[in-house]
Amino acid sequence: MKNYKFFSVGILSLVFCLTVAGCVSYNHTQAVRNETGHTVTEVYIRDTGTTDWGNVKNVQARRDADGLIIYRETSQGSVVAYWDRFNINNATQVIFFRESGSSETPRTMRNQDIAIKDSNGLLYMKHNIPITFSTTKNTSYILIDGPSETLVTSTPITFTVQDRLPMLFVVNQTGHSVNLLSPTTGTIANNARTQFQPMEINRPIDVVYSIGQARYTEQVTMNNADATVTLTRRPPTLTIVNNTGVGNAVNIIQFRATGSAAWVGGNIAIRNNEFILIDGTAQTGVTTQALANGDRLQFWLGNLSVGGDSFDIRLQTPSGNIFQRDNVRTTADLTLTFTVADRR
Repeated sequence: MKNYKFFSVGILSLVFCLTVAGCVSYNHTQAVRNETGHTVTEVYIRDTGTTDWGNVKNVQARRDADGLIIYRETSQGSVVAYWDRFNINNATQVIFFRESGSSETPRTMRNQDIAIKDSNGLLYMKHNIPITFSTTKNTSYILIDGPSETLVTSTPITFTVQDRLPMLFVVNQTGHSVNLLSPTTGTIANNARTQFQPMEINRPIDVVYSIGQARYTEQVTMNNADATVTLTRRPPTLTIVNNTGVGNAVNIIQFRATGSAAWVGGNIAIRNNEFILIDGTAQTGVTTQALANGDRLQFWLGNLSVGGDSFDIRLQTPSGNIFQRDNVRTTADLTLTFTVADRR
């Protein structure tokens, strides 16, 4: 009986709270506003100091005509909502930071980095932004929503054209078509250029590209202004002259990056009227060759899968004689003559 009485008193107290005093909760929100002049198609958010932007944030649950969330069953048997990306038109704003509870004071949130992309593919970013919430007080009674009161009004985080990330222009002056490998990918024809916006600024950025099998890196520092990097490094042509003595025909040429233990290369061969090196395995359309004493051949180092500009190079005869030159710099076209003095 005492338990019942205690329960009854608790119910009466709850009813009194709801009907007379009401129940109070607080909503804390911070909006992001688009004033770039273009439609925003992607939004990314991360804690300042972290490196992962994660997935796109401008998504919302799909709803039917009655406003109810549409769910689907996954192949694993769980039920999840459909999520759709939405755009943010110019001069509109969307709440991206939200919390609610019984406290009038929002929890402290780490400063945020926010990046957006517009419909033209241009990126805008704000870095190390404090979140200043708007706070609304809500009172509810039994079956009735009571009045709401705005306690704090904060300014939305507004993106304008001034927040556009600097553009990096990459100009190809190598004499060859290049493949960009980092920080973006693509192909640039000779005398052409491309442009993109790295999502990190105020730090050195490596622009990595390849020509044939050769790979090069140019470094540029992105500050708060557009920058241009011109690519000029290219694989040179190496002319090898066999002057090692009568009877020393060379059939194998090998390379390694200076200081490396592994050699690459192999038998001298011709494919499509161009000298190449193969590992000895028979290949269709390839004719093996030998470099007689006094002969020379031109070899394009773009066909060589060894990085860097400094090589050790060795020639080998069918009888096993080896002639070697170390620490050969190949930043430009070069003629290299091997003599008996290079025998190992």
